[in-house]
Amino acid sequence: MELVESGSDAEHDDDHLDGPQDDDVHDDAISSDGEEEDTDLLLDAVVSEPKAKEDVRSWEELREQIKDDLHRGHKKHAPHAHTNQLTILRNFATLRIKGKGRIAASEAIVQQFHEGAGVHFARRIRFLARHYQMFEQLPDENRGGDRGRSLLDDERIQRAARTYLLTLPTGEVTPKRFHHALNARILPALGHTLAKWLSERTARRWLIKLGWRRTMLKKGVYMDGHERPDVVEYRMKEFLPLMALHERRMVQWIARGSELVRVDPDLGPNEKRVIAVFQDESSFHVNEYKQDAWYAP
Repeated sequence: MELVESGSDAEHDDDHLDGPQDDDVHDDAISSDGEEEDTDLLLDAVVSEPKAKEDVRSWEELREQIKDDLHRGHKKHAPHAHTNQLTILRNFATLRIKGKGRIAASEAIVQQFHEGAGVHFARRIRFLARHYQMFEQLPDENRGGDRGRSLLDDERIQRAARTYLLTLPTGEVTPKRFHHALNARILPALGHTLAKWLSERTARRWLIKLGWRRTMLKKGVYMDGHERPDVVEYRMKEFLPLMALHERRMVQWIARGSELVRVDPDLGPNEKRVIAVFQDESSFHVNEYKQDAWYAP
């Protein structure tokens, strides 16, 4: 247990900042919102000037711009991949204007263009749409990698990978999780189209190059006898009298009928309220069944 002195009883609300959002407030499921935040985070990590929230244009306006981009591309004999991306975006914009959500629109396009391609292609479509919405241009196209040169040598990929890893809770980074994020989110968001997924072994090597290390977890347990004579003596003669002194400066909760009523302490000059922070037994068992974890230095 830890005792903390509080200089003020005031409670403060956390500020809440919303990132750029699509036109629909109720857009798809919660998982889609998390994916959108993840996309924005990766794009912010690799591009210096995304559009501010208030500057993001509607899909009605963007569809007209996409049509113009397609027309210019035909005139300049743009690569087939460039035309395909713009066609996908035009159809995505049309479906969004008709009221379809982001996930539903991307899945409909998957069935139209690449039947049976699955959720990964649909996710790439949503990344492409988000990129165009924020920057009003296609991402740089990078197919495969330079011979003899690792993709990780690209500083944009390094920044995006570190950004993703640092958003994960402590102890939750794993090669398997990083492997999936690289192939399904990070690389598609940066315009990299690979003939086949990077292997989990490659993801593990990248983790090490980025500074993460696998650490074996060790836990020690201290047990004492609550009824040992010396423990009882300490509890009765020192701990409980000291706690009684502190309790005078703590908030008390008094039962009145079916409710608990808060009673603030009567503090003297220069006295501060004492807050008792008790150990939650569940915190002792954190990582109880983990043998190792990946941590950054």
